[in-house]
Amino acid sequence: MLPLPLLLLPLLPLVLGLAHPLSSTHSLLARHGLNLRQDVLHGLLSGPGPFPQDPPWTTDYPTSFGGYCAPNSSQTVGTFAGPTLPSLQDLLKRNAFVSRSGTGLELLGEEFRIVGANVYWLGLDENVIPDPSYPSKNRVIEIMGIVSAMRGTVIRGHTLGISFGNPLSIMPSPDTYNEQAYEPIDFAILMARIYGIKLLIPMVDNYNWYHGGKYQFIGWAGIPWSGTGAAITPPDVGAYFYNTSSIVDSFKAYITHHLSHVNQYTGIAYKDDPTILGWETGNELCAVLYNDGPAPPAWTSEIAGLIKSLAPNHLVVDGTYGFYPESGQLQVEVVDIFSDHFYPPSIARFQAGLALTQSANRVYLAGEWDWTGQYGGDSIQSFTAALEAGPGVGDFYWSLFGHDDHCCLYVEHDDGYSFYYPGRTEDMHDRAVVMTQHAYEMNADASPEVVPAVACPQYAFPDELFPPGLNVANLGL
Repeated sequence: MLPLPLLLLPLLPLVLGLAHPLSSTHSLLARHGLNLRQDVLHGLLSGPGPFPQDPPWTTDYPTSFGGYCAPNSSQTVGTFAGPTLPSLQDLLKRNAFVSRSGTGLELLGEEFRIVGANVYWLGLDENVIPDPSYPSKNRVIEIMGIVSAMRGTVIRGHTLGISFGNPLSIMPSPDTYNEQAYEPIDFAILMARIYGIKLLIPMVDNYNWYHGGKYQFIGWAGIPWSGTGAAITPPDVGAYFYNTSSIVDSFKAYITHHLSHVNQYTGIAYKDDPTILGWETGNELCAVLYNDGPAPPAWTSEIAGLIKSLAPNHLVVDGTYGFYPESGQLQVEVVDIFSDHFYPPSIARFQAGLALTQSANRVYLAGEWDWTGQYGGDSIQSFTAALEAGPGVGDFYWSLFGHDDHCCLYVEHDDGYSFYYPGRTEDMHDRAVVMTQHAYEMNADASPEVVPAVACPQYAFPDELFPPGLNVANLGL
C-alpha cells in the first residue's frame, strides 16, 4: 500500500469534511470504541470509490448467472480498476454543487450528465422481512458499488424523501416526525458521498404505496379515500393535495423539516450537502389520479420556490409526469429540469419532450425508462443512443436491486423491471453491457470491453463501525 503523498494531506478534509490528519484518525476511533482497519481507511480515501479492495480483479467472466453466492472481496470476477488515490479534481467534485447553465448541467465548470439508476428503497424497503424495514448497510454499500462500476453519476432515490404514514416513516402521522427514520437515509447519503455519486430525491409520490405519498396528506386532512397504488376511490380525491391550503402547508412544513435535517454521519444539513444534486417536487405527479394533466403550475412554483429558498445551491426537478405545454408548466421559472418516464422506451416521445424543454431553456431528464424490452417500444440500443445525442439530457433506468445481506440471494421485487448487475440471465447481462456502455458514453469515456464485476459484500462493515449518532466528520473520516 503506497503512503499518502504529503501534497494530498491538506486535501483530506475535502473527502468527508475531514477535520484531522490521517495519523490521528485511529486514536479518535479508539476513543469511540471502534476498530477501523488501515486498508478500510485507505479505501475511504481512494477514488473514484473506496470499494472493491484488493486483491486485483481478474478477467474471467462467469458463464452462468444466478444460483451462486456473489463474489466477495477475495473472489472477484470481471475487471475493475484497483484502488487509486483520488485526483484533486475528484476530491473537489465531492464538495461541489451541480449547477445549471441553460439546457445543460455543469460541475466545476465541466459538462455534467445525469446517468444512473432508480433505487427507490434506499431509505425504507418493502422487499425483505420484516416488510417494511430499513435496508442493511451492506445492501446500500453494494448498490453504490454497482452504480460506480456502471459509471453512474447520480442515483434517484424515492424513499430518501418520500416517507409517510407508517411507524418507520419520517412522518408517521400528521406533522409528527420520527428522527430514527433518518439513520438509513443519512447513511445512504454518506456512502454516495464516499463513492462520488450525486443524489436526486423526490419529495412525494402520486400513488399510495408502502412509503406513502400525497394520499396520506389528504387522509390526515380528514378527506376519506381508499385504495392502493393508482387504484384510488373516489378517483377525484387526489386534487385536494394541491388545492387545500392546510395540506399544502403541511407538505411545505415537511419539506422544511427534511431539508433542514443535519446528517448524523457527515454533520452537513441536507440543504447544504453537495452530494444532493437536487430535489424533485414529486414522483409522476398528475392533476388528480393518473395521466389526467399536470400538477398545477402554481403549486409547482410554490413548492419549487420553497426548495430554492432553503437550498439555493440545489436543482429542482418538476415531478409532473410528462409534458403539458398549454398548461403553463414550462413557464415555471424556478424549475431547472423537466422530466418524463418511458414505459416502453419511445424515441418520438423523448424527442418531442426534449424540444419543449429546450424551448424553455431547461434541462431534460428521462427520469425512468424500461430497460427490459418486454413491452416493445424502441430498442435499448437505439433509445440510449438517442439519449446520448440529446444536448444536456440525463436519464435513470428503472430499477436497480442487489443481493441480500449475506450476498447469496437476490432481493426480489414483483413489478417486472428489477435489474440485477451484471445480469441474472444472458439477456439481462447483454442489456447490462449496453447500459454500462451508455453510461460511459454519457461521461465521454471509452466504453469497457468487459463490464466490471462488483464484489459483495463491498466491505464487511460491522454495524458498530457506524453506530447511530456517530458524526463521521468529527471523527476525521
